[in-house]
Amino acid sequence: MFAYRPDKFTATYAQAQGKEIWAFLHRPENLLRMETASYLRRPALEPLAPYLLSEFGAEVAQRRVKQMIGHMTRQIVEARGYHLKQSNVRITRRGNIFASGSRYEQPEPAA
Repeated sequence: MFAYRPDKFTATYAQAQGKEIWAFLHRPENLLRMETASYLRRPALEPLAPYLLSEFGAEVAQRRVKQMIGHMTRQIVEARGYHLKQSNVRITRRGNIFASGSRYEQPEPAA
C-alpha cells in the first residue's frame, strides 16, 4: 500500500478516520469491487457505499468525506493502471451515499 497524498483534503483526512478509510479501500475485496465496477463501466466507488457505511457509520456520508473518498479512489485505481474515462457519472441506485462518481478504464493491451 502506497501513501495517500491528501492535497486539499489534509484537514478532512486528519479528522475523518482518513488512515482507516485509506486502509479499508486497499483491502483485496474492495480493490476487486473497484476493478469490477470499472470493468462494468460504472464509477469505481459505487459498490463501496454499503461497506463504508457498515464499517465507518454515517460519518462517511458527509459531503467532504465523500469527496475525499473519491480522491482516494482515483489515486488507487490510477496506481493500478487505470485512467479517467468520465467524471460525474450519475449513481442512481437507491440508498447509495454517492450521487455521482468517476469512471475509469484500463488501457487496451498492446497488440
